[in-house]
Amino acid sequence: MAASSVARSAVVDIGSNSVRMVAFDRHDRSLAPVFNEKAMSGLGRNLLATSRLDPAGWASALAILARFRMVAASMGVDRIRAVATAAVRDAFDGEEFVRVAEAALGAPVEVLAGSEEARLSGVGVLCGIPGAEGMIGDLGGGSLELAAVGGGRVGETLSLPIGPLALGDTVGARGEAKRLISALDAAPQGGARGQSLYVVGGAWRALAKHHFEKSKHPIWIIHEYDLAAEEAKRFAARVGATRKGDLGKLVGISGRRREFAPYSGRLLAHLIERLDPKRVVFSGYGLREGIAFEEMPADVRRRDPLIDHCRRLGRASARAPFDGDLMARWVGGAFEGDFADPRLVRAAAWLSDMSGSDHPDYRGHHAAARTLHLASAGIDHRERAFLAVTAYARYHGFGMEEALGDALKLLDDAQVNRAATVG
Repeated sequence: MAASSVARSAVVDIGSNSVRMVAFDRHDRSLAPVFNEKAMSGLGRNLLATSRLDPAGWASALAILARFRMVAASMGVDRIRAVATAAVRDAFDGEEFVRVAEAALGAPVEVLAGSEEARLSGVGVLCGIPGAEGMIGDLGGGSLELAAVGGGRVGETLSLPIGPLALGDTVGARGEAKRLISALDAAPQGGARGQSLYVVGGAWRALAKHHFEKSKHPIWIIHEYDLAAEEAKRFAARVGATRKGDLGKLVGISGRRREFAPYSGRLLAHLIERLDPKRVVFSGYGLREGIAFEEMPADVRRRDPLIDHCRRLGRASARAPFDGDLMARWVGGAFEGDFADPRLVRAAAWLSDMSGSDHPDYRGHHAAARTLHLASAGIDHRERAFLAVTAYARYHGFGMEEALGDALKLLDDAQVNRAATVG
């Protein structure tokens, strides 16, 4: 297979429960992955009882790393940064595992301290949600990392040994609750009051997928899916009350994740109670994106991720060269006052010819679907719906309800009219 000529980097994350590799183009500010694969290894299984990494998990992780080495080479990845987290840093044989893991992967493996893991997760959230204000919580198999974020920076961090694999010796619901509440006493009371709690990690993202199913949410994209804190707390508590025999009812959650879903729900409910946020926001960006973001050129980091993504997509799909920023200024000058968010108008302008080469009868439908599901950071679900309306209206003047379906419900009538007018 021919290697790519684009500068690419990969991050390999050796966690307590899974091993994942994500590859990125280094100059894509939105960090849309060109490769993203996870395999469950269970490296940290039985760690509390044995103080050693699980033998089957060890063998599985090495096989996964060897495969990732071959995939990275075939994709033209010229830089791999590999990190290991709670299980490896806590295990008696962690150093030995690192030596053989480095041989399998062909790259150094850095064992992250809990504080550094929390900081990088915070950087990742800020990469994906530049305006994030509040606290992040990143739940892995062995630990929970917390970090304050605001003003584009990561503040105080905290690592707590209360991942689902670290609670294996807890007896009964009372014992678990006691340990969780005791551990969370280290977190600042009301640390996200009036702000947001940004939740990261596969276990909590699985809860978002379940909520999509239960609520029939029209956009199945985890990043920036947000809920009022009280709703999120009630939902998490309901998942937490699921009995072992009823795990099959947790639709939307994969079989490998269901085992720990009730625990993840209970922990989230406790964390919301402790931090008292206004909203809970699910983030698709975390540790791996934080690592990749810090390795980007400084000029790329300073870009707006949404505009950067739309510019790249618009230029690649347009039938003729054009300047989306010039178009956006013209559109902005056509309306009086604060008619529409200038940033969204700018994004819409760059996407204005994205479906020009599609069949004319379906251009609006294709443009609306592609815009609604942009692989971009820096955009929430309501903004996705706004841009999808502009994209549809740019090509068609009727039939919008059929093309966008329930996604229109994310906007009020005035917002739909503004978006259609811009389009």
